[in-house]
Amino acid sequence: MVASMALALYLAVVGIATLYGLLDWRGSWVLVSVCGVVQDPVRKLTPGAPVYISFLVVIFYGVLVLSARRELIADISDFSRRFGNIYTSMAVVFFTLCVAAMNGIFSYGLALWKVPLLSMITYVVPVVAAGFGYCWLRREEALYSFFRVYSVITAIGLVGTTLEYLRVHWRILGLVSYEGDYIRHLPGIQIRLLSGVYRSPDVMAWHASMLTSIAVAMALRSGFGRQMMVWSGVAAWGFFNCMIGGRRKAIYFVVVFAGVFLFRYIKRVRTAQVFALLAVLLVLGFVVRQLARGEDTSVYAKGALTTQKELASRLEGGLVETFQQFGFMGAGLGAATQGVYHLLENENIGWQEGGLGKLAVEVGLPGMLAMLVMGWYVVRLWLRLTALGDVPGSSQFLRAMLLGLVAANITGFIVSAQAYTDAVLALMTGFLVGCLFATATLDERLQEKTAVSRRIPGSLTQGPAVARVAPTPGALPSAP
Repeated sequence: MVASMALALYLAVVGIATLYGLLDWRGSWVLVSVCGVVQDPVRKLTPGAPVYISFLVVIFYGVLVLSARRELIADISDFSRRFGNIYTSMAVVFFTLCVAAMNGIFSYGLALWKVPLLSMITYVVPVVAAGFGYCWLRREEALYSFFRVYSVITAIGLVGTTLEYLRVHWRILGLVSYEGDYIRHLPGIQIRLLSGVYRSPDVMAWHASMLTSIAVAMALRSGFGRQMMVWSGVAAWGFFNCMIGGRRKAIYFVVVFAGVFLFRYIKRVRTAQVFALLAVLLVLGFVVRQLARGEDTSVYAKGALTTQKELASRLEGGLVETFQQFGFMGAGLGAATQGVYHLLENENIGWQEGGLGKLAVEVGLPGMLAMLVMGWYVVRLWLRLTALGDVPGSSQFLRAMLLGLVAANITGFIVSAQAYTDAVLALMTGFLVGCLFATATLDERLQEKTAVSRRIPGSLTQGPAVARVAPTPGALPSAP
């Protein structure tokens, strides 16, 4: 009875959100985060934990894309003019994906055509989300508002992680379709991995690390004051869940974010922000110390440590072994995509967990080289963007914050690619990438909005709207 009511209520929420998305696709984007949190408890309550519940958010997102289709088409055209090298390299990557899909059909047989098709979707969805983010961002305060709402939703959702740690018995807590403790064995210690209300420890860890990173940045943005104290508390709560979740990648996500953010913004840090940073570090240090001192929690502090050899192994992700096993063309799309591996006869194909190993087995060396070239153009642009000072409508702080979040997600993908087969994680990450590209246009978009607002309806003296002009090659400074 409870299960059917929960599913019916969730379907009603998704239906209402979808209808609202047809009217206001910008304002509906935040509802993707809400559905992303609610869907996992509903799935756990539903008998059989059907997978389709996790894909309803994709349908909702598809409606948003449909509603924004005109703006998307115009902005994709604008993107191709502004960033020609990146756009061309993306086309080359897509071609290599098609080749990899054909390779997958030859590897698995025509009867398993769904395997490369589903894998292709996992590659395309983040790209569409990036286009959506590029179109969505018109003023940076809107993104800060989104971060605030996301933080509230996630902070509430993470309560389930603590409840699971305290062994509160509730059907919505724990790994989906799994009974008992989920244990990770490390040399000399055993760590109980926690999922909370989310479907897996990896998904929970991603949300906890995202919350921590956003809170750290917002605390610095607030300076030394009351808001800084609030955001420091949020950061502490998120980091506490990163620790007790048992996934080290969540901790390193925060470390990578902080390192990249400070690397791009350290020269502009004000005195008040220095004190805010010190306060945040003290709070996070207090969390680690308290966990390390506890008899039951010290295992999480020990489990957070790693060796250079182990770290290098996780970053390499089985790249060399994959090429030795499958050759330079790989096994084709779907070989390492979570959710379709059970359709394959060879159970050894999908053993890669790291992102490089996943790319090697699915797209082969040609696809990896194409992605490497595209990555070179993208990173070079991002470094130039984040070297800019504040301009009307776009601050260096936001650009550095977005670069830190994107860099942390890229590192997370390299370490554990399977987590990004989750629709919400893929959509959110792609959205942030698109927003980072959009920061290059915020000043012009602000001028457009100002020009339109100054027009007088019905006046014969109305001037034309400010045209969106692609920047000249020397418009951005070289990356240091």
